Amino acid sequence: MLPFLAEGMRNAEIAERLVVSQKTVDHHVSAILRKLGVRTRGEAGAAASRLGLTEVSAGSPGGLA
Repeated sequence: MLPFLAEGMRNAEIAERLVVSQKTVDHHVSAILRKLGVRTRGEAGAAASRLGLTEVSAGSPGGLA
């Protein structure tokens, strides 16, 4: 899910892409922000890029590469 945040996708777009509810995405995004210690989606995207976590693996629609 973090790579999608880094791409600037909205929760509704992520939910559609992963075939999950928007509420599920909301929960995951909140957890990601908390775990990265950031406040915004933009900061999370920057952290993802810095950590090399921006690619989605081919075998997992929402997994990290």
